[in-house]
Amino acid sequence: MENAHLRMGRLKFMRQTKDHATNVSLFLNQLVAERATDRYSSASLHLVSVFGGDQEIGAIGAAAAEEQRFHVELFGDEFVGTLGEKPISYRASIPVSGRKRPVRHLVLISKTFFETTLGSDASAKRTVLYDDSPDFVLHRLAVRFGLPVLPEWAEWFHAELRRRKLIDELTGLNCSPVAVKGDKTRMLRILSQGLRRRQIQFPAEALPMPTEAFDAA
Repeated sequence: MENAHLRMGRLKFMRQTKDHATNVSLFLNQLVAERATDRYSSASLHLVSVFGGDQEIGAIGAAAAEEQRFHVELFGDEFVGTLGEKPISYRASIPVSGRKRPVRHLVLISKTFFETTLGSDASAKRTVLYDDSPDFVLHRLAVRFGLPVLPEWAEWFHAELRRRKLIDELTGLNCSPVAVKGDKTRMLRILSQGLRRRQIQFPAEALPMPTEAFDAA
C-alpha cells in the first residue's frame, strides 16, 4: 500500500449557486468510463469508487443522484462525465489507525452497469464489463443471457468476439473494462457456428445437445 495515492486519480465536483459554492475533490481508486466521441460531450461513468470525509462523500453522492457532471483526472488525462439516471450507491466506513474518524468509501454504479451485474435485461444489445479476461467475459455473458456454455470455451469465445469486432475498449482505472456488442440471439449464433464447425465441442461423456437449440433461442 506504500505510495498508493500515486496510483489513484481524482474526482472533482464544482458548482456555484447564488448563495453557495461547492468544490469537492476526492481520491479515485477505481473507474469504468465510456468516453464521448467528441470533446464537447460528457463521458458515461459506469463505476466510480472514491474515498474521503463525511461531507465530501455526501456532496458527491447527492450530486450523482441529481445527475450532475463530474471532472475526472487520470494521470494528466482529464474529462467530464456523468453517471446518468438513477445511479446505485454503496457506502462503507474504513477505520484507519491514528484517525479519530473512519474514512468514508463511496461506490457509484450506473444503471447500465448495475443491470449487467444482476444478469438482467436479456434483450440488451450491449454489455459493459469490469474485466476483459476471457473467463470473466464468458461467465458474465452466460449469466446475463442464460447461455449454455462450458468454461473451456472461454479463450475461443473471446477470440471470436475480437475477430468480429464486438469488443470495445473502455477507459479504466485499476481495471480493464470493455463493452461487448450483441444481444442473446447473436451470442447463441456465435456458439452455434462454433459447434457446427467443431471449433468448440461438448465433452464426449456429456449428453449431446442439438445445435438447433441455439438457433431456436
